[in-house]
Amino acid sequence: MFIMKTSLFNLHQIRIDESDLIIEFYAGDIFDIYSNILLLSAFKGGFYPTKGTTWGSLYERTGISFKIMVPEAHEQVSENIHYFHTPQNECFDKLIAFELTDLRRMNNFTKATLIARYKELADFLENYPSVDDESISLPLLGTGNQGISLEDSISILLKTINNLSKTKLKIIRVFARNFESIGALNIKINEHLNRNEAVHNNLLDAAIEEAKAICLKEISPLSKSTISNLLSLSAADHSSLNSFGINGRLFAESICDEFIRINKISAETTTLDSKIREISNKIRMERPYVLSYLRLLQSYGNQVAHSGNPNLNHQDAAAIIIAIVRIVDFYELKK
Repeated sequence: MFIMKTSLFNLHQIRIDESDLIIEFYAGDIFDIYSNILLLSAFKGGFYPTKGTTWGSLYERTGISFKIMVPEAHEQVSENIHYFHTPQNECFDKLIAFELTDLRRMNNFTKATLIARYKELADFLENYPSVDDESISLPLLGTGNQGISLEDSISILLKTINNLSKTKLKIIRVFARNFESIGALNIKINEHLNRNEAVHNNLLDAAIEEAKAICLKEISPLSKSTISNLLSLSAADHSSLNSFGINGRLFAESICDEFIRINKISAETTTLDSKIREISNKIRMERPYVLSYLRLLQSYGNQVAHSGNPNLNHQDAAAIIIAIVRIVDFYELKK
């Protein structure tokens, strides 16, 4: 099985106010993946960097710590949400603390409390991020000392995100701390989104083996991260076939930007369709099949994001993996 320290195990895409919002689900260390905004949960005033806690890990990774709530260190955003002034670091641009409950009232934290906190989070996601804030990382709220189940927290979170009316964010990254939770979370996510489970078959397994082979080569960061994400998704227990479609669409967007850069094409395009059209003349002369693979990734991405019947099958997932591998082969020769 392909294993990463922090592993992507599911993807979801929704349309909000004419823009696409990607929700990425990870297991592992929330500090491993950079985001513009990092949101950490806490007890009331519980920001002391105690070893073994998230705030202790923050100190170990960045040297940043807050022992007491002092006016010059923070700004109150809402009743329970605070923005902390922090030095520049490799993990985030902005640090947000979300106080879930008082330590003395920990045992009184209920699903109703969690729903109220997620409602407060929704207001934050809609109104706080600036145009420069494209991404946020946050944990599954209430699943630590508050005693809320992972399944309940992920269900409430998905409902919260699906009901957003606006946001400037492009990516929301949700973190579960341990890998043992991946299977249970994927079952709940797929159930909530009415998705088919990605039980392997020979065709899909063969495509995955080809992806593993190319990942062992010296390839660019874009190619490596895309293939690694595919392998993480394929290795996750009870994973979703739809996640392959979303991952393929994201790769197509990024690789088209790279082809535009490599070929020095002057273009101010925002949609994948227009990007493919911009590079088509150049690529058609060299590797016309690459355009077909890009259109395939575009089609599957649209199907997953916008179709009323979005479930992909194993043949679709295998086709997506092979398309990415073939495009990567061409890109690695050109870069």
